[in-house]
Amino acid sequence: MGLKEQLAIATNEMKGFDIPSLPKELMELKKLFRNAKFINTNDVANIIKKNTVLSGELIKVANQKQFKPKGAEDVVSVKAAVESLGLEKIETLILGLAFKSLVSGEVFDDLMDHTVAVANVSAELTQFLTDVSAEEAYLAGLFHNSGAIIMAMKFDGYDKVFYNTISNSYSGIAREMEKFKMHHGVFGLLVAKEWTLSSIYSQVILMHHQRDLTIIKDDKIRTLVYIVQLANSIVAESLFNGYLGDEVGVMKKNAMVDLMVSSDDMSEIRRALMTGNLV
Repeated sequence: MGLKEQLAIATNEMKGFDIPSLPKELMELKKLFRNAKFINTNDVANIIKKNTVLSGELIKVANQKQFKPKGAEDVVSVKAAVESLGLEKIETLILGLAFKSLVSGEVFDDLMDHTVAVANVSAELTQFLTDVSAEEAYLAGLFHNSGAIIMAMKFDGYDKVFYNTISNSYSGIAREMEKFKMHHGVFGLLVAKEWTLSSIYSQVILMHHQRDLTIIKDDKIRTLVYIVQLANSIVAESLFNGYLGDEVGVMKKNAMVDLMVSSDDMSEIRRALMTGNLV
């Protein structure tokens, strides 16, 4: 079945079910970034402060090691977070943080824990790369499971299907297709459309379980998919080892070769994840 047909099925399935929409504060921010010739950090901070949950998420991420300047003091206010991160990072990160704030608590804990862990590891992996920023990788990580989140909100018993996709990186998606006539990457495309994500992230959402990434011609998209796949393997091994399958090892090996990440680098990130040092 082609992607067009899968999208039609997914769209039909969503009738009567609303995908979480952009918060009004995020729409206001997008308008500011789009129209303002000179953007004042106070204006950005004042918009974000209208949403207390989003404010907390922003302060939290500004204090994470992947985004906090070395030696800087802890961030305790929205304004300080905006100034510490900078407008370019804010514009990228705020989309993922807003989505996370809306769906947290709406799905089973392991799904959100997995999603956030993959985002954190994805951001951490960029220290070994030069062509992808930490905020781009973090956003890709936060949205890569967006379709699974929607399916968990809509379909009873989806948790068992999701666990299978963790341990069986490729065949798990085939089984998901058998059950629902499409996989969670397709539902994720509907989220990407609703949230007006760049086509870069749409492709990551769709392709993050793809075995052969040579079909992706855009270098940046292919790198982001490999980052998310490698992050998935690290999270599966570190936090979900009860669901670990052979396919995870294949995905890990392929990603490590393409990204030129060493086993020592992997061990370092795995230790940091397991000890809570990536948050």
